[in-house]
Amino acid sequence: MRIVALAGGTGSAKLLRGLSGLGVDMTVVANVGDNIWVHGLYVCPDLDIAMYTLAGLANRRQGWGIEGDTFRTLSQLGQIGEPTWFALGDMDIATHIVRTKMLREGLTLTSVMDKLRKALGVDHAILPLTDDPVETRILTSAGDIHLQEFWVRDRGRPAVMGVAYKGSSKARFTEEVEEAVKMADRIVLCPANPVTSIGPMLAVPGFSRRLSLARARVTALSPMVGRVPFGGPAAKLMKAVGMRLNSVGVAKAYSEFLDSLVIDRSDESLAGEIEELGIKCILSSTLMADPSDERRIAKELLEA
Repeated sequence: MRIVALAGGTGSAKLLRGLSGLGVDMTVVANVGDNIWVHGLYVCPDLDIAMYTLAGLANRRQGWGIEGDTFRTLSQLGQIGEPTWFALGDMDIATHIVRTKMLREGLTLTSVMDKLRKALGVDHAILPLTDDPVETRILTSAGDIHLQEFWVRDRGRPAVMGVAYKGSSKARFTEEVEEAVKMADRIVLCPANPVTSIGPMLAVPGFSRRLSLARARVTALSPMVGRVPFGGPAAKLMKAVGMRLNSVGVAKAYSEFLDSLVIDRSDESLAGEIEELGIKCILSSTLMADPSDERRIAKELLEA
């Protein structure tokens, strides 16, 4: 079975592990909206979380970075007066050095990620949705700031008036993404932040329409249990853009192309509203506490 998994952030990692554990032919299509230049290096958090997870290198406790990494370079940067709010580990920095070098040599981000994932022994393709620059900007009381500045540097504290996807109107999803979606037997949306992980992808012209026209069934795991997301700033940002703070809000955001949505059993009362949108609603225990849960949920999504 050929699977395309739309992924972004730490919320996607467990499901990617579960899907990989089923032995499927998977292509990960990852968000690029939170990519950022740090200390002259091009950092791609969502692409790297997927890559490190599938390589078995990810720090499961933190949800980002490499297990056992050290931060001596970051400490030295602080010593010489550089900002250290974006924590890059020493092994992680190697990825960013090589990526930046390749990009400056003229390779596309798609080509760079293919080389990196193969070097780390990842069998699954990991594709950026687009090779064009797209940047998620948070409109706050203190001004327009990058998502990483809002969430990592400022800890999500500023009041949010809106969210914008800078560059998205001129971006194009790649031919590799087009082919993966065209050939997929199932398309799965991971339980990622619908505003800052999936939202930047859907902001690229034509991509929502492409998903709606896919021959594959499109399924998703809701990142919400009640009004609480699995993690991150999803609730605050969903409220800022006018989304309902529950799985109905997620269903409406994906209604153009979504066939099935898996939600937590505790949200059974929402099932009727979701079904009224023409989306099949499936009740499950969505907590992924261990690898068996990850595989169970992955199997349910492929069968949904």
